[in-house]
Amino acid sequence: MTSKGSAVLDQIFSRGYASVRLESAESAVLDELFKKATGFFSMSESEKLRYGVENRITGYRPFSYANTGSADKPDLNDSFLYWKHRRESQPHQGEIAAFLDAAEAYRAVAAEVVSDAIKELCEYYEYKPELPFEQASVLQINSFVKPVDREFYQFAHEDADLLTVIWASHPGLEGVFEGGRVERYDFTTPGEVLVMPGSLLTAMTDDKIDPFYHQVKNYNTPDRKSIMYFVSPEATGPIEPFDKNCKHSAEDIQRLVIENPQMHFGLSEDFVSA
Repeated sequence: MTSKGSAVLDQIFSRGYASVRLESAESAVLDELFKKATGFFSMSESEKLRYGVENRITGYRPFSYANTGSADKPDLNDSFLYWKHRRESQPHQGEIAAFLDAAEAYRAVAAEVVSDAIKELCEYYEYKPELPFEQASVLQINSFVKPVDREFYQFAHEDADLLTVIWASHPGLEGVFEGGRVERYDFTTPGEVLVMPGSLLTAMTDDKIDPFYHQVKNYNTPDRKSIMYFVSPEATGPIEPFDKNCKHSAEDIQRLVIENPQMHFGLSEDFVSA
């Protein structure tokens, strides 16, 4: 189990995000993934490209492939996407089995954090439907190794998902609040992760929970890594909103999962299970 301090939902309501402390065994799983990821991203670009697919839906994504809303705002990092249910389709998976094993082990830890948060939401809103998410959620590891002159690796954005669980090895992550206030998160406590609400949660709570805007500032830190678990409900049918008086219908929520516009970060097309 994870140690939350105060409840995740209480923190989200009070400051817009939550901090969760992992137990020592869970923290060790995170540390092992960081080590394995460091080894993977140390390979040459041509080697890493062998572990990607043409549509970049899984495995390796090259430098600046993703963006924060438009092609003229590329993310200045490369990345790797791991889906639990797509492992068998991962190119050359046997060659990077230890890396994938570490990714799955940490994905399970992050999924428990998410399950706890969803349980809190269900209790708060007296929400009865099941809300499965593991088939529609992806673990993404970003690597920031190329020296760049731009002030931000990633510009301010919200995630087009329900929740994001994030950890980073070095400073850079910043929350962006109303009025231009910026708050920096350095993850100085071992095993600390942040839980950030996305625009889908905003819709499901009838705008009661704002999406967490964040950016990544460039400190030119060698070998920075960040690990995100992007979470969305499985869209196999209509998804009931948490708030019973929500202006969005169950069909609207399902459509948001599948068609959430690129302006929100363009994650949703990845969340459609295949």
